[in-house]
Amino acid sequence: MHSITLRVSVEDDFHPANRLLAEDPSISRERIRSVTTLDDGSIVLLYHLRGDLTRVRKHLTNHRGVIESDVPDGTNGLVYIHGRPTVPIRELFDLARTHEVIFEPPFTHIGDALELRMVGEERTLSQVAAAIPSEIDLTLVRKGPYRPETRTLGSKLTSRQREVLAVAVERGYYESPRETTHEEIAAHLGVTTATVSEHLRKIERRVLSALVNEAPTV
Repeated sequence: MHSITLRVSVEDDFHPANRLLAEDPSISRERIRSVTTLDDGSIVLLYHLRGDLTRVRKHLTNHRGVIESDVPDGTNGLVYIHGRPTVPIRELFDLARTHEVIFEPPFTHIGDALELRMVGEERTLSQVAAAIPSEIDLTLVRKGPYRPETRTLGSKLTSRQREVLAVAVERGYYESPRETTHEEIAAHLGVTTATVSEHLRKIERRVLSALVNEAPTV
């Protein structure tokens, strides 16, 4: 059994109201916990969201691409969305049924892209990757034997933390000497310096804690 992790993006977006959720600063898209395609071409999502869930409800209500939705009260929870995906995205998830592979959740947003993992026989996974619609931009992140007990450190971070970390690494924040500052990262992302500082502190705490907790004892 093998797995491949892909980073995909599509100009027409992934699912109903995704762009509205992405552009709302009061909402954090944590994970897509479950995706199910139905025979009528619609799609059902369980979406872990944080922030102002009343605004999530507003975005989903009466949206032409949303058939039905259920949003919990509070500031953190799983949101049910039954809607009409774009054709390329529906075809992407239909590949799981036609090729007998598994798209293993959760799926994580990395900027404008979605990172997901497929599990199956090595040859079949290659066939699926080759069959992904041309309208979808595709980047191979990693591939290899499937190890269900292993989760990447990145999966411990929120989508916004991953975005901040990606910019920090790309611009040389962790080089020696450092090639960028909190202020420059903040300017690139369009957020405050305090926000970047807070995100980097949380990123470092979560990653270092995971390394310590997962390290083998001798």
